[in-house]
Amino acid sequence: MLIFVGILSRLVPHPANVTAVGGLAIFSGARLEFKKAIIVTLGTMFLSDIILGFHSVMWATYGSLLLAVLLGKLVQNKRSIGWVAGLTLTSSIVFYLITNFAVWLVPGSMYPKTLEGLFQSYVMALPFFRNSLIGDTGYTFIFFGAYELVMKYKHIFEIHYAKSS
Repeated sequence: MLIFVGILSRLVPHPANVTAVGGLAIFSGARLEFKKAIIVTLGTMFLSDIILGFHSVMWATYGSLLLAVLLGKLVQNKRSIGWVAGLTLTSSIVFYLITNFAVWLVPGSMYPKTLEGLFQSYVMALPFFRNSLIGDTGYTFIFFGAYELVMKYKHIFEIHYAKSS
């Protein structure tokens, strides 16, 4: 289900970078086994990239999302909104810094290979950072909130399932 939501969020029309993938990576890291979290996160990206197309900074994008999975591991045993919010912000910042450094670094980039060019790549990406932050925050809280609701009311589903079996 997570992979489906992640892929769908990248394929349906949306503001640039407002997708579920960042939140999915954090949530998966926090609530799934490490190997499954990586499969869910990278599987979502790879399957949707088959449709959307591959690009020269995929290594930075995928690597940043793996770091988000690792950050998710930090809240694995915590249920604090503050921790989740802080790590979501950290993940968004790390993604912004790494992927825009990669955009500046790749051959043929529109930015000169100078400190000024690097700074320019970060400034030009600020609208995308804002959108990533919106998507990461919204989807992270949707995933964690839905999970907590299901855990709180799972007895209802278990009773209903037992009666229908």
